[in-house]
Amino acid sequence: MKKSKIVLFLLSIFLLFLGCADDVANAGSSLLNEEDQIRVKSDTFAVVSTLDSCTAILLTPDSFLLGECETHFGTIRADLLTQLACPEGFEYPNAERAEVDSVCLYLYYRNWYGDGNAPLGITVYEMDKATLLPNTPYPSNLNEKDYCSLNKETCITTASHIVVPSVRVDSAYSTEYESLVSCIRMRLTDEFADRFFAIRDFSSQEAFNNQFKGLYIRTDFGGSSVLYVTDIIMSVHYHTTMSRPGIEDTVVYDTKSFYVNEEVRQVNRYIYPEREEKLKYYVAIKDTSYIVSPANIYTRLSVCMDSIYQRIEMQLGPSDDYRVYVNRANLTLDVLYSDSITGRPRDSWDRPASYMMLIKEGSFATFFSKNEMPTDTNAIVATLTATSDSLDNVSYCYTYDLSAMLTQQLRTSEKVDSLHFMLVPVAVSANSATGAISSVKQLQTISATYIRSANNPIDPMDIEFVYSGFSKMH
Repeated sequence: MKKSKIVLFLLSIFLLFLGCADDVANAGSSLLNEEDQIRVKSDTFAVVSTLDSCTAILLTPDSFLLGECETHFGTIRADLLTQLACPEGFEYPNAERAEVDSVCLYLYYRNWYGDGNAPLGITVYEMDKATLLPNTPYPSNLNEKDYCSLNKETCITTASHIVVPSVRVDSAYSTEYESLVSCIRMRLTDEFADRFFAIRDFSSQEAFNNQFKGLYIRTDFGGSSVLYVTDIIMSVHYHTTMSRPGIEDTVVYDTKSFYVNEEVRQVNRYIYPEREEKLKYYVAIKDTSYIVSPANIYTRLSVCMDSIYQRIEMQLGPSDDYRVYVNRANLTLDVLYSDSITGRPRDSWDRPASYMMLIKEGSFATFFSKNEMPTDTNAIVATLTATSDSLDNVSYCYTYDLSAMLTQQLRTSEKVDSLHFMLVPVAVSANSATGAISSVKQLQTISATYIRSANNPIDPMDIEFVYSGFSKMH
């Protein structure tokens, strides 16, 4: 009898425990209205990728590419138009007795792309038609003939140069030779030296520009290398005779240097004559997509919103009352380090961009001209990131969280068939104290980024999608 009572007692305790467990499992739902249940779903959505291009980008004052070389995407040529900074308030000492000896132009460069064993022919012209305007955005395909006559009167020097150092430096990666700077020295014509030395009004930059509009620097032969110029200096070498009572006249030699700095305008002119032809060729390669700078070749991404709308309604039910929140929407772009056509490693200059911005297509036209900043609902900047599963297997990618963009679109009453984005290589500046991005500009150094496309048979790009919402049940 006692045993049976003990068994019954234990059985009752067990049943009571089950009831309590069931109550705990349903505690959350008991607090919610039956019609307002939270549902969390996950899914994967495909992305469509296509190649696109634009004829020009807006130039920034931090690009000094000069030269010509062959790439996978055709020939690239880079010319320079620049002003010189006015030394406000300067006067030549004893100017009435001063005479010019020579004027020399110095081009300093640290990095270069291409073949350094081939000579590079450089020609410098004096701009005689117009000068560059302050605070004016210039396109990379500007017409140099609007600024310079390109005749023998305005041609102030020609030079042939062999690129040095003999060890090439890749700008984005190598720091071994970072302190090594090379210089091209070019003596300008005596006619120009006399003309420039005659300038005496250094009261303001505007007054100086009225007397000297600037320089146009280009390469005429040697299509094998492009220099990344760091500094441009023009030095005036002169002498003057100093007279003092009771002392024999003394000849004093001196140099005055005029600099290209952030206070004056300088622009790069890019010529990519084969871009459209090469673009047609690479469009036919379905498993790989490309982003090339400064060729202005971009990858256009499209997210089919119709599919997302339908999938959400299928999971949450057809209703206009539910509120959707995208918890996660990760888009990972895998970077390829070999040519998809030949399987060979790409050219050493052919490096992916350190920063890649994904921007809504509708914002692309004005983003850089208005100096806008990226936001999580408009444009996202991703850093080239390395991952590895072993010492010998390192891969690179860009990762974007599109949750804010998609949440914003899903909550708007105006539905769209697709969302379109552009992938744009950028140069990023950050606040040294906080690390926050302070400026974003289109990348103007040479780079080419290859990524797995949406049609890649091995691992096509897609969005890992996790969303939640309240749904009214009628």
